[in-house]
Amino acid sequence: MTGAPETPTPLPEDRVGRNIGVGCFTLFIGAVSGAMIGVAIGKLMGFFNRCTPEPGLPACEWWVYAGYGAVIGAVSLPVFALWRLRRADRAADAASTDRG
Repeated sequence: MTGAPETPTPLPEDRVGRNIGVGCFTLFIGAVSGAMIGVAIGKLMGFFNRCTPEPGLPACEWWVYAGYGAVIGAVSLPVFALWRLRRADRAADAASTDRG
């Protein structure tokens, strides 16, 4: 007997539900954070182009930068998060396989 109890690997059905939850959450978070980063890039581009935004707006044509940033963030964050989860699942599956 070993001192540490073994944690059972989750069933494939549990992993699917977890992946859907993680994917949906990171889709939203990725879109918001990507849009903010896009607007920051828009401010930087406006500075270099010597563009003066309208009063109350963060940057010239900020909606373009926010839109592209949101799309990139909404795609990239879920892909990276699910990729890391799948790597961890494969490692757990390989460690729990009885080869004897």
